[in-house]
Amino acid sequence: MAAFVEESVPNSKLNFGVWAKTFKYLKNLIPYIVLFLICLIFTSFYDSSYVPSSNAALIAAFNENGVLIGGNVDIWKVILKINILGIHINLAFKDYIILSATLVIIRSFSIFGQFFLMNYLSMSIMISLRRDAFKKIQELTFSYYDKTPSGWLIARLQNDASKIGEVLSSTVLGIFQIIMTLTFTLITMFSQSWQFSLIILATTPLIFVVVMVFERIILKRFRTSRNAYSYFVGWLAESINGNKTIKTMAIEETIKEECEDLTSDIVKKRVHAEKASGLFYPIISFLSSLTTALIILVFPLFTKNLGIHSDTLTDAAMLILFINFVSNIYNPIQQFAEIFSDLMSTQASVEKLFSLIDTEPELKDTPEVIEKYGTIFNNKKENFEPIEGEIYFNHVSFSYIKDIEVLHDLDLKIEKGTSCAIVGETGSGKSTTVNLLCRFYEPTKGKVLIDGKDYKERSVSWLRSNIGFVQQTPFIFKGTVKDNIKYGKLDASDEDVIRVCKELDIHNFIMSLKNGYNTYLKDGGNELSQGQKQLISFARAIIRDPKILILDEATSSIDTETEHDIQHSINKMLKNRTSLIIAHRLSTIVDCDRILVMKDGIVVEDGNHKSLMEKNGYYHLLYTNQFKELDIDKQLKQYKDQIEDKNINL
Repeated sequence: MAAFVEESVPNSKLNFGVWAKTFKYLKNLIPYIVLFLICLIFTSFYDSSYVPSSNAALIAAFNENGVLIGGNVDIWKVILKINILGIHINLAFKDYIILSATLVIIRSFSIFGQFFLMNYLSMSIMISLRRDAFKKIQELTFSYYDKTPSGWLIARLQNDASKIGEVLSSTVLGIFQIIMTLTFTLITMFSQSWQFSLIILATTPLIFVVVMVFERIILKRFRTSRNAYSYFVGWLAESINGNKTIKTMAIEETIKEECEDLTSDIVKKRVHAEKASGLFYPIISFLSSLTTALIILVFPLFTKNLGIHSDTLTDAAMLILFINFVSNIYNPIQQFAEIFSDLMSTQASVEKLFSLIDTEPELKDTPEVIEKYGTIFNNKKENFEPIEGEIYFNHVSFSYIKDIEVLHDLDLKIEKGTSCAIVGETGSGKSTTVNLLCRFYEPTKGKVLIDGKDYKERSVSWLRSNIGFVQQTPFIFKGTVKDNIKYGKLDASDEDVIRVCKELDIHNFIMSLKNGYNTYLKDGGNELSQGQKQLISFARAIIRDPKILILDEATSSIDTETEHDIQHSINKMLKNRTSLIIAHRLSTIVDCDRILVMKDGIVVEDGNHKSLMEKNGYYHLLYTNQFKELDIDKQLKQYKDQIEDKNINL
């Protein structure tokens, strides 16, 4: 099967411009970020400054007083000389215990706050991204959906939004944590010994070399991996939608093999990306171990030959302190490597999601129209003018693809309150004409006028709120029958629903269901027949009392017997409305006021059924050929009924 192939993304470095677009999702979360920073500052101070300094002071004090070698000393009287951030503090051991216990309790609450706030920020960002992306999906025109499969959109909203929310929160907060940890560690280090501090920092430039080497490799591989996954999601959506076709063609084995090939390709490319990412961490760990060894090797040399000593620490305590500083320096750097790796792997998701969010709809109202009528999300219905229903296609041409016209200079006026059928072979321009009227697309040339005014001078919402549209394949939402009908008019009362259904003679059918109007429908209404689903869609279209009604082959997927049963409902729908009916079965439109016969994007015949049959032209040919087919179907049905009657009699 043909699946959606994403455009290739050129290889580049970390794109700060792309990530900057995500920062706006942090603006409303600043109070939570500030609270996180307060917790972070305390935990960073405790872990990076207080703990190493107090531990070193404790070792030095116990060593000096003989506690470590079994001396008979009252440890409660031992005085600790602690150098915290260059500030010298003398504490009795008892006071040190009380202070440390207090700080541990505060640190525990701070860590809880950090984890809670990080998860909250991740969830908030993810929800905001999904809302904005879904809002954009509602704004985009049919032309976007013509070239973008649903699987690709689902991958953006589901996987990419979740990944970005998680990485953005952990990245921003992680960077703050790195900054705080390094700040407290460096101040503490240099307050003890600037010479040993420089030794520790001597190997850090190698980190930047590693980052530059791995940056392009990781980004490119994760982009490739992400594209493979998106391709699979598009393929999966297509496979599910085409499941019936797959079974009728008995190609399950072929589809299974395709699935295995695609999933294997995802694994292969993901492993390829993770290899590069995974190599990051051993390198950082190696540099950390190298620095620790360097400190151990040079420490005796510096203390003996250069006479570097601490005023408050013994040599042993100082050595232990600076060995700990190595991990305090390289752990944040390793965290940065992880953050960098996450950014690299997620940048492709950011690019794809924002390619959706930043997409400009090809069809949109002008600022003047928006000011008067509002947007599709914020309608100013008080400014909506009433509609009469007169339609005029003023020399309209249209092209789906540049320079390839499918509708040619259509000059057509439809009087208000009349029923107009449009017939013709596949590709003749029937559906295009209706799509232009609904403003799913806009004319390449010419204008569409409603009640004598260009419909671009009014809002899309104004137009569509006055149109009732019944599709060839009715869509049933998950919910009750009543809820499905109310989607046509959300503020409709239960009495309105019942009234409309009685007018269309479908009340009895609904009441025959298990729970009547409260019958819960799921899975696209599979509990109902195709005809029953279409009847519900009729009520949904009519409950808004539209001035313009469009039936787009509304009975083509229904058998002829069912079609005959619901034709009465259709006739009631057409009364006092401007109606456009695209019909496959010509027997259903013989009573229309007007019939347009289209071929190759132009109207070749125009009249009512009687006049067109008398012309003995293209319509006559279409009708007679279809009538013969219908006649054969009737004969077959009669023959089948006769056989069943004989079997019953036997």
